[in-house]
Amino acid sequence: MGLNTMTVDIPLETYQRVVRLAHQVGKAPDEWARELIETALLTHEQVHPRTTAEILQAAGRVRALSESLRDKIIPGVTLDEVRAALAQAAGPSLSEIVSERRGPAL
Repeated sequence: MGLNTMTVDIPLETYQRVVRLAHQVGKAPDEWARELIETALLTHEQVHPRTTAEILQAAGRVRALSESLRDKIIPGVTLDEVRAALAQAAGPSLSEIVSERRGPAL
């Protein structure tokens, strides 16, 4: 793997901390700074999922559809068609049912 060079302007105090801490762990400041950046990138990617689905999965709030639910999917039906069918359904909407079961706001 080839290495690329990047110049980063940092405050003098930060530079001095990098030099001091690198020497404490027995590494050259540039080597230690590179390792810090690589670790920060890995941590960021693991901690910050990119999509709503990934966030919900990371929180354990989403799981794959069961086989029985998957069997109920009708191929070729569009979201607009589903919305139209639900709009014609009798009775309260799901939002109304949920609000009613929650009770009054405190």
